[in-house]
Amino acid sequence: MKQTYFPHDSNARNDIKLIKLRSRMGFEGYGIYFSILEMLFDEENHLCIDDYDDLAFALNCDKDKVKRVIEEFDLFTIDDNCFWSERLKKTIDEIEERSQTAKRNAEKRWKRNASAKQEDNTSIETPILVNESKVNESKENKIKLNNSNNIDKRFENFKKEITNIEGFDEHKDNFIDYWTEKNKSQTKMKYEMERTWDSKRRLSRWANNNFSSNGNGKPKYKDYYDAFFMKNLPPQEQVEYTKHLKKLGWESTYSPNAGQIWKLKK
Repeated sequence: MKQTYFPHDSNARNDIKLIKLRSRMGFEGYGIYFSILEMLFDEENHLCIDDYDDLAFALNCDKDKVKRVIEEFDLFTIDDNCFWSERLKKTIDEIEERSQTAKRNAEKRWKRNASAKQEDNTSIETPILVNESKVNESKENKIKLNNSNNIDKRFENFKKEITNIEGFDEHKDNFIDYWTEKNKSQTKMKYEMERTWDSKRRLSRWANNNFSSNGNGKPKYKDYYDAFFMKNLPPQEQVEYTKHLKKLGWESTYSPNAGQIWKLKK
């Protein structure tokens, strides 16, 4: 799903379920609820109960609070150890329907324009029959050709942009190789499919986290807890780093005063 945001009802606070949530957990619970919705939106509206520890860590709150928000107020549907949001599902369905409607309307407009052009170019004495499938095929071939030409230009522009950024010289080649990988249709590069993009910030994070060390764009997670390293990871990679630490025997506890505390099991 390409859309980078989903609607937030302006009167959501008046929903009886959310009123109950706020009355028992305050606006902290309210914030946790919408943060979970954001994470669900990024994960195709599907997360698992086994991830409560990781969700709590990503949201910097106590695991029990995450559990209460998900299980006590009938805000989420829980089935087979996983949960999702019916409200978010309706929103996603509406986004998809609008997208499909726009696509169908665009196809109708193109067909009308093609038909009108055909009539203009057809004489009364000698009518010319046009095979619609061949017309569509011809159009698709032209689009592919244009995209093929454009993607080479976009690659050169991206490479030039990264090269002109000061510093990080030893990381630039790996960074460019990773983010210019093309999709199956050869029409877009990996960086063009990101929801947000800032070349300088991305390159800086790449270098600071030493992503070039394994050449695949994924962080080489440290074998100990590093708060600064964790803070600079995106939410999903924070979850992966958490799982990595747990496999090595680290465990976390939450303190209202100190926040999340990690210790190596004895």
